[in-house]
Amino acid sequence: MGKITVPQGDEFPRSADMVVIGGGIIGCATAFYASRAGFDTVVLERRDGLGTLTTAASEECFRAQFDEPENIRMMQESIAVFENFADVIGIPGYDINIHQKGYLFLTAREEGVELLRKRVEHQHRNGLLDVEFLDGDEVRKRFPHVGHNVLAATFREKDGWLSAHELTHGFAKGSTAFFALRTGATGIRLDAHGVAAVVTTRGEIATRCAVIAAGPFSGVVASWVGLQLPLTNLRRQKVVLADVPLVPSNAPMHIDADEGPYWRPEVGGAALGWALPEEPSEPMEHVPTDWTFPAVVLEGVARLVPFWNQVMEKLTREKIFLSAGQYTCTPDNKPIIGPCPDIPGLYFNLGYAGHGIMASAGGARLLVDLILKPSTNVENPFRYERFSEACTRISAERMII
Repeated sequence: MGKITVPQGDEFPRSADMVVIGGGIIGCATAFYASRAGFDTVVLERRDGLGTLTTAASEECFRAQFDEPENIRMMQESIAVFENFADVIGIPGYDINIHQKGYLFLTAREEGVELLRKRVEHQHRNGLLDVEFLDGDEVRKRFPHVGHNVLAATFREKDGWLSAHELTHGFAKGSTAFFALRTGATGIRLDAHGVAAVVTTRGEIATRCAVIAAGPFSGVVASWVGLQLPLTNLRRQKVVLADVPLVPSNAPMHIDADEGPYWRPEVGGAALGWALPEEPSEPMEHVPTDWTFPAVVLEGVARLVPFWNQVMEKLTREKIFLSAGQYTCTPDNKPIIGPCPDIPGLYFNLGYAGHGIMASAGGARLLVDLILKPSTNVENPFRYERFSEACTRISAERMII
């Protein structure tokens, strides 16, 4: 079982097969799969607990309804892990509070109907066979709270949400890794062979394998070895409402496919959000909130689900809880998973653009496989080199023109 502790004295390890920088969901999942592969693994987390930065601010949801085949496969793999999590981590009865109530993407636009229909056809061709296309009448028959302006929807019953806290700690407990809390990484030491050590606030850990999984701080960590990763941090806010009996407890996750607001049931209430346009921001330990956001998102979800208008009439401030975190995005909104081509022993598992919870298992398993079998990186759709390859293709096309 993994050891989660604030190291004292000689307890702090001075060497490891792998050092993971970042103790969020991605870092903990990486440690789990690395442990299973036989790596002596240390995870560094400068905060007081695991999963207390972006992981704690997430919507805690998962879905396989993506367009890209590689994303579909990764999410399917992760969801299969969530469905059998206690068996996967080897802790009988371990509960991540999984709710497979489904994801419902809704449209009220004529053009949106055909877009959703084609999306389902595309997903079926790529192996996601249990996604359904529903016309407006079918939507309201199955979900009577949906408004009469909804023209169509897609639905996958196996999508849903879970406890991110329990998932993170389950990966940690199911590993054999050492999780060093209140221990900040401050540098990566290189030598002629590549990574030689990770420097921390408690001293160096000698290693030939370092993994950057530091969420919004990943770009900062990469800069220690002269790398400038193509990452952008965006604030994302989350509203939780308590004691809202109008919210159906068995409802799925609802997403307005036209404009973007979303909501799902939470115990006794609901969780809501909206990926509204934001200016890029520096990585932050404490992400500020904006108390105009709850009113904006409530108006947004009421467009397609009218009972939210009644909720707004009776809602009081003490029932509203607002938090915020940061998405760390790449130019194509897909993560960077795999080796750094220029520094032997340095690896990336970052840039999930808000999909870190749902992709955690598949992404971490992929990274460890790439470490064990470096030659397979050529076929890795999440490799770091794809950005330079794209630039090369664009340059070649311009030369041809």
